[in-house]
Amino acid sequence: MFKRLANVSASLLVLMTLLLLSCGKFYEGSSVSLKSPDGKVEARFEIKEMEQPYPFGQNMYYSVYYGGKQLLKESSLGVNFGEAGLVMSNILIMDVKESKGADQFDTPLSKQSSVSAEYNEVVISLREKIIPAKTFNLIFRAYNEGLAFRYEFPEQEPHISIPSAGHKGFLKDFTLTNEMTSYVFPEDVTLYAGFVTGFNQSYEFHYGATKVSGVSRDSTAVLPFVALFEGGPAVCVTEAALENYPAQYVAGSRDMDNTLVSVLVPMPGEKEVKLTGQVPFKSPWRVVMIADTPGKLIESNLVLCLSEPSKVQDVSWIKPGKAAWDWWSGRLVDSGKRNAKPTQGNFSNDTYKQYVDFASDQKFEYFLVDAGWYGMDHDPEADITAVGVPGVDIPELVKYAAGKGVKILLWLNWENVKKQMDKAFPLYESWGVAGVKIDYMERDDAEMVKFYQDVVALAAEHHLLVDFHGAYKPTGMRRTWPNLITREAVLGLEYDKWSTNADPEHDVTIPYTRMLVGPMDYTPGAFNNATQKGFKPQDIDPMSMGTRCHQLAMFVVYESPLQVMADAPVNANKAAGMDFISQVPTTWDATKFVQGEIANYIVLARKKGDLWYLGAMTDWDAREIEVPLSDFLGSGNWTMKVWADGAKAAANPEEVATSEQQIAGTQTLKINLAPGGGYVAVFEPAR
Repeated sequence: MFKRLANVSASLLVLMTLLLLSCGKFYEGSSVSLKSPDGKVEARFEIKEMEQPYPFGQNMYYSVYYGGKQLLKESSLGVNFGEAGLVMSNILIMDVKESKGADQFDTPLSKQSSVSAEYNEVVISLREKIIPAKTFNLIFRAYNEGLAFRYEFPEQEPHISIPSAGHKGFLKDFTLTNEMTSYVFPEDVTLYAGFVTGFNQSYEFHYGATKVSGVSRDSTAVLPFVALFEGGPAVCVTEAALENYPAQYVAGSRDMDNTLVSVLVPMPGEKEVKLTGQVPFKSPWRVVMIADTPGKLIESNLVLCLSEPSKVQDVSWIKPGKAAWDWWSGRLVDSGKRNAKPTQGNFSNDTYKQYVDFASDQKFEYFLVDAGWYGMDHDPEADITAVGVPGVDIPELVKYAAGKGVKILLWLNWENVKKQMDKAFPLYESWGVAGVKIDYMERDDAEMVKFYQDVVALAAEHHLLVDFHGAYKPTGMRRTWPNLITREAVLGLEYDKWSTNADPEHDVTIPYTRMLVGPMDYTPGAFNNATQKGFKPQDIDPMSMGTRCHQLAMFVVYESPLQVMADAPVNANKAAGMDFISQVPTTWDATKFVQGEIANYIVLARKKGDLWYLGAMTDWDAREIEVPLSDFLGSGNWTMKVWADGAKAAANPEEVATSEQQIAGTQTLKINLAPGGGYVAVFEPAR
């Protein structure tokens, strides 16, 4: 009996294969390779059978090389549709189409004014050997700065159904349960990654160092993560163009060494179901950024290149800038009494106007009114279309601020936004509000990803900027919707109110990790600066760890078109270094990594117009650094103005030494950094 069934199954397989092959010409081969325009980055796609512990049978794999060095060895590819089947094995290459392209676009709200990047692309058309067969494409792109690939499932061709073959349904409406994408390293590389215990994430954690061999199946890390190879290069793995799809996390493999496997975020209330939908659909781009050193990854624009062009036709109303902010300090205000300490202001226009006046005096573009203006921040029934609580009148505040040349941003809870944005956003536009800060999402399942898309689209329609807090990491949406001016998704300065987490070591780790994928609203600019021994968390009038210049340098090192300054006007108004914050831009024409070591220190240069800005930060170790200015200035003579750690900054971290001198672009600059220290300089062509 069993022999007869086996013979029938074999006959059906032969019949299905013959039917498949009769459908037309197919590609004669089982491998495809693709190189970047400069020839250094190479991707190889193969259908083959690997030895254990790889899965049994002929499956799809990709591998990645850089300058001939293998960075990822045979790593699995595939998509699991649950009852509709696993698309991974029994695959034929039907066609291969190669092409060249170039991404060229302006980026006025970024770390450089424009992007120009060439790439080579291959579209590999594939089909299952069973009937009915799923057809799909794998698209690979190789840039000089890395590699990306995605899955594409078009509308499926009708086929003869053969129920006796055991096939459970033809792909149309689908349920996605997982991706089989993996990242198999050829050696035990060092990872800098953020490990989490669940999927309700605001991406506020440390990026710690670990060996890939130490990542177990029970260890889950978010993207991006950075892998460091002995002797180079550095690799950042992330995703781009995340739309209508769950975010990707990674975990260790049960069976394979030095391997990270894909983990997709489930739908709310589900464990196995990650996405339901219909073909056609595309996955996000799986991105492998590559550079000779971790610092050079900072200059990459690969995530933006892989994202859709802007859907906002007129962007003239989208203005970068700096914002005063009431929340971090505890709404500190000047009591008006001589020699009196600052007091905590209430939720009122009188309090807010002190911040508006400060923003105007310092030439800031915005004042951000944070939680409390319309009621309890966690009240799901709160009315965000109300003028305000007693004492708060947002339309009146907007008019007052406009007379001072300042625009108003409003904090909102996402649950209230979801219910009321159709009414609230046009109302805010009529008031003259410039933008919204939306908070507490702390999810990145497919449903939440769509919420982000709905918010930025509606906000753009009503000329509102968007700043997401309690958010997932950037994936390039800001190119498609440039009114998404910044987002959090980082352990920022707010943690100084209740912990020691935002310490200088963390501060010099995130530029090499989280910042690689886009702007981060860290909220720098604290003026109550403390040594490691002298620091203590406090909610009202908080301290920060490290020197005053450590805080100043964040305005150069940290990318964010909207820089929200943390401290209160009463602390900042006449404080050393405030003159630098007033003048530093928030968007740039060019960015140049100068030197540094991940988790130890960083020196970064950025250009705006004719001026170069240099920022340096260190961990708790004091450092003396030599910086060849020709790395970014070239030649010529320059006027250099400096804000540096004072001679006694190790004990008195608020001490700032300022100086001005003439300097040649060919000189080498010596920088002394105190423990937790910083340094900023502005270079202007000598006239």
